[in-house]
Amino acid sequence: MRFTITDRRDRHMKIIAAGGAGFVGSNFIHYWRKHHPWDTLVCVDALKRRSNLRNLGDAFEAPDFAFIEADITDQATIESILKVEKPDVVINFASVGRNSGGVDACLDTNVTGTVRLLEACVNCGVPRYHQVSTADVYAAIALGDDHQIYETEAPKPDSVYAASKAAADNFVLAYGNHRAIAVTISRSTANYGPAQEPNALIPETIIHALHNQDIDAPGTGQNVRDWTFVDDHCRAIDRILFNGEPGEIYNVASGAEKSDLETVQALCDAFGKSAGQLDNAPAPGPKDKLFTVNADKIHDELNWTPRTSWSSGIQNTCDWYLHHMDWWDDQNSQK
Repeated sequence: MRFTITDRRDRHMKIIAAGGAGFVGSNFIHYWRKHHPWDTLVCVDALKRRSNLRNLGDAFEAPDFAFIEADITDQATIESILKVEKPDVVINFASVGRNSGGVDACLDTNVTGTVRLLEACVNCGVPRYHQVSTADVYAAIALGDDHQIYETEAPKPDSVYAASKAAADNFVLAYGNHRAIAVTISRSTANYGPAQEPNALIPETIIHALHNQDIDAPGTGQNVRDWTFVDDHCRAIDRILFNGEPGEIYNVASGAEKSDLETVQALCDAFGKSAGQLDNAPAPGPKDKLFTVNADKIHDELNWTPRTSWSSGIQNTCDWYLHHMDWWDDQNSQK
């Protein structure tokens, strides 16, 4: 089935963001309202773990925004929502992250939830579905290796979380191949930005800096990650929805490859904090890896490039946490 939302440019669209009260989902809602103010957004979220209504901010003041508390594993409820709302697109942001739950939670939300959401979309005639996945489904690269990870690379997950996301992606592709729904998948490298859960590396380091607590890099600090600012990921999803090819996967990466030590150092510098304890870090070892992907496909086919530099993204993120202490105190209280 061929369908992109380019076919709907001549009228207002309705988008359902499943898991839209989480980190990436809420940033997407703010992004979409800013860049497509004529469209209607419906956030469906179970408000578990790191989802928070406060992430949605002033979206509640807009007449073209609605929030519905529901779990994507509850197919009957999701179908009742879809029948009433009749969305043009469903985007699945709902996910249990690497640090947010165990095996059962990952299977329940990431796999079963995705399948039930897909089945509900098919049963209710939703024409378009986008899965927000992760570059974690691929194997990490040895430091110094010039291997490039393209979308054709077979997933090789190294955690329960990554395995559950890879399984969900396979179900998405299967539905796209055999059921009446057009699907796409985005696999982004590590995201950072406003409203990220406090147990992730960047916000955790920021919070420690603001509390004058000791700051350490994880492990040896020599793992290298590509960091994509969350707004750039949202813009990538925008490009995929309008111009992406149904049935395709798109890697998303910014090219900002930083070791964990460099990341922590950049955050310390932003707050004028000493990172002296990082000076004696060990040299990279055989177990240290590079976590990145090749994003030529989305660059070449959809004309997407990241707009937020590493320095600007870090400053933006630090400023947000500095001015939202009540938010992250509330998040920490939910641990």
